[in-house]
Amino acid sequence: MSAESVSGDPVSRVQTRGRPFEVFGDLRPTAPPPLRGRRSDWVYEELSEAIRSLRLPPGTALSEPAVAAWLQVSRAPAREAITRLADHGLVTVVPQVGTQVAPISMRAVKDAVFIRNALETSAFQDAIGDEDLETQELHTIVARNRQAALDNDLDAFFETDERLHQLVFSLAGVSQVWDLVRGTKLQLDRLRHLNLRAAIENPEVVSEHQRIVEALDNRDEAGGVALIHQHSYRILGDTEGLRKEHEGYFTA
Repeated sequence: MSAESVSGDPVSRVQTRGRPFEVFGDLRPTAPPPLRGRRSDWVYEELSEAIRSLRLPPGTALSEPAVAAWLQVSRAPAREAITRLADHGLVTVVPQVGTQVAPISMRAVKDAVFIRNALETSAFQDAIGDEDLETQELHTIVARNRQAALDNDLDAFFETDERLHQLVFSLAGVSQVWDLVRGTKLQLDRLRHLNLRAAIENPEVVSEHQRIVEALDNRDEAGGVALIHQHSYRILGDTEGLRKEHEGYFTA
């Protein structure tokens, strides 16, 4: 499936050395290019985030000229970034065929669910041990998450979901561990984005967010641990039908 069929945005074309290359339509970089450092690192981050968010869905064709045209860089950093993406299993390079965004790895999804559940459980347990625990910001984020669901605002819903779980790690004093979690769940986030419409329409998702915060308020370790486990593993059950519907998007 092309980027056009997922986003609804027209795919524009540019002229590169006399040949037309599909680029990324209205897709824009999420951050400006760095003034210092390796351009290939920035190109990699932009591509990996576009893959994470399904702005570049599985099967999307990529090429050095198209990436270079999109980010206004030379082909060398585009080539380096694509090589790194291939090393991390985010794109597939087939000789004589080309480069495509790789399918979502369900093995990596399940690994990420396990890691996220284990580390967030530990963070929750550490947080409730803090005598000065302050959860007002969490309550604010839950309210924003609920409002995003009411407004049918997919981007805000995903953002507040991420922020809520990130803050659990911050309250435990291990904010950098969230960076580790986020780094392991790129494949999981692709599945979450694919399921985002169903998630925003499911009141149980927001309810679980609210109840996790209440468990922190009440220092209810057993209840909170059970909720985090239920919430972490929900995605695997909620997306069974979706994975059958989009079978070509997935690999074992």
